[in-house]
Amino acid sequence: MSAVSRRLTIGGLAAALLAAGGAVWTLHPFRKTYAPTPYDDLLGQVMDRQAAAKLGAAVAKSRPGLTPASLAAQLRRPGQTLKARAGRDAAENRLIEAEGWVLPQSVGLYAALAAQFG
Repeated sequence: MSAVSRRLTIGGLAAALLAAGGAVWTLHPFRKTYAPTPYDDLLGQVMDRQAAAKLGAAVAKSRPGLTPASLAAQLRRPGQTLKARAGRDAAENRLIEAEGWVLPQSVGLYAALAAQFG
């Protein structure tokens, strides 16, 4: 095998590895997917929807009457992400308790929404 052939082979393998890495990075083929809902703009901010659904079931028990529409009305505000709202809720002492867990109110509401769509 000549030096040029070896360089082309190594370069081709490196390019293929970079392309495969880029595809995994961009397409997330191993990420869990969920059925579409009208609340995906909110649920997309939740990192682990299954864990949030478990927590949300506890929140729903402690606050009966929560519906997806009422939760969305409370959570949909332009420019307010879950992260920003949770920090502000904790700083302003807006907390809720569910089965021994004390959470920022917005985290509990997002979790209750996730529980609706499991």
